[in-house]
Amino acid sequence: MISRIASFHNYQSVSNDIMRQNIKVQDNQEQMATGKRVITAGDDPVSSIYIQNFRQQDEQIDQFIDSITLARNRQTREEIAIDESEQLMDSAKRKVMAMINGSLSDDDRTAHRQDLQGMFDNFMDLVNTKDESGNFLFSGTQTSTQPFYRDSQGNVRYAGDSYFRTAQVAPAVEVPTSDPGDKMFMEIDNPYGDYQPEYDLQDGSLLLLARAENSNNADNAAYAVTFDVNASGDTTYSLTQNGTEVSTGLYDPQNGIEWNTLKMTFEGEMKPGDTIALERQDTFTIFDAFKHGAALSYADIDDASATAELHQVTDQFAAAFKHLNKARSEVGTRLTTLDRQESMHKDFKLVLNRSLGTMEDLDYTQAAIDMNEDMLALQASQQAFAKTKDLSLFNYI
Repeated sequence: MISRIASFHNYQSVSNDIMRQNIKVQDNQEQMATGKRVITAGDDPVSSIYIQNFRQQDEQIDQFIDSITLARNRQTREEIAIDESEQLMDSAKRKVMAMINGSLSDDDRTAHRQDLQGMFDNFMDLVNTKDESGNFLFSGTQTSTQPFYRDSQGNVRYAGDSYFRTAQVAPAVEVPTSDPGDKMFMEIDNPYGDYQPEYDLQDGSLLLLARAENSNNADNAAYAVTFDVNASGDTTYSLTQNGTEVSTGLYDPQNGIEWNTLKMTFEGEMKPGDTIALERQDTFTIFDAFKHGAALSYADIDDASATAELHQVTDQFAAAFKHLNKARSEVGTRLTTLDRQESMHKDFKLVLNRSLGTMEDLDYTQAAIDMNEDMLALQASQQAFAKTKDLSLFNYI
């Protein structure tokens, strides 16, 4: 049986071929314009899946880098605030040491007190520092609450919490971006150990507490030690617990005084009748050190007890300096972690982009060859269509 081929069949076949070639040429042109080999999933279904995964990973890395930038800004601002606080601690320590000088006049002490008060005001500004977003740095997670304020008695109170914020800078890495103010400025290790001394010294006494430790953490009793001289000229001591005498004997300056779990050592020259009361206190606040130092400036230059307590304030500022220096080192470690993690992200991003390029980017040499071939095929189809269109039996009659 002989099939009849109609003119319309020939026309439609060649027309469809031209359409297919036009689509190929358009695809070639779009690839050349965008520089991408895979534009839609239909261009290469397998590669398109990998390309989508690469892009998702790339977006996630960008989010981590943005988080690192935000965390770095906050930590840098905190590092600056802590560094300036350190400098204030050193200046305050030097100012209090100058107040111990017995040759100062009342006017000199007044000037030092005013300087110390000015440092305290500057310190209050630092502890209430905000970041670039207007959040308080040292209020824990209560970022909109001013952390420190003075009450009606001039005591500094903390209104934040004891938690800290974190930033996720990698799938399994979180870095703290803040520090609670109570732990930063109000929980500093007591330079004297477990007790805070209160002096009641005789004129001319140079007695100071060096260290007082108690291994029994449950012992919260108040102790006091009084020194005297016996008939033989030996120094003796009397130790009381909550007002009750519990130990007496000769004082050994090498070993200090020991009773049960309590051990005390002293330094300086003492006078008969010197008394040091000990109150259990593991930590102190910088704010109290400032307040105490300013209050002691009103005492008489010859007041041995006030002078001993000024030494105490000096030691507190020195301990605060070390505490803040350690905190700044921790912030520096976090900044190093952020820099290292950002570098790792950027390196991985380069690898991703390189892998993405091998699957997605266009080979222009091959694309030009394919486009020329498709253009030639299109021209051939167009010429065939022109000839097919003119075919008619009337041309052969």
